[in-house]
Amino acid sequence: MRQIQLTLLFAVSMLFAACEKPANNNLSGPSIAVTYKNIAGAWELTEWHGEELTEDTYLYIVFDGETRRFEMWDNLGSMYVQHKSGSFTINQERKGEYTLSGQYDNGVGDWNNEYTVELHANKEQMTWYSEGEKMRFIKIDQIPELN
Repeated sequence: MRQIQLTLLFAVSMLFAACEKPANNNLSGPSIAVTYKNIAGAWELTEWHGEELTEDTYLYIVFDGETRRFEMWDNLGSMYVQHKSGSFTINQERKGEYTLSGQYDNGVGDWNNEYTVELHANKEQMTWYSEGEKMRFIKIDQIPELN
């Protein structure tokens, strides 16, 4: 019986360890609380799955912290601009761990994933993690004109 309990305890601890986000996130400095105010503004996706986006590929997202709404423009799955909008939610799961989720306006429903988010202390870099996915964003002044 004792052997089974130890085996079960080991398996559960390995499961939790496998779910943790990477410790080396390459942010230059500490991360801060992810709040509606802190992430408000325009962001550009610069890295996806560990690779920089190509020059002709983009995703831009603007968060309005007061209304908790977002607008997003991308061409990740198409050669044409895709515009999406909706609402988003930030939750604090544990001390220092924040999740971001959203729902689209166009009836498609929720985002594919709920993301664990880290925001750099200077509020200029943000990294999202979810089920093996890693997305790195940088803060920009405004969304460029898209064709």
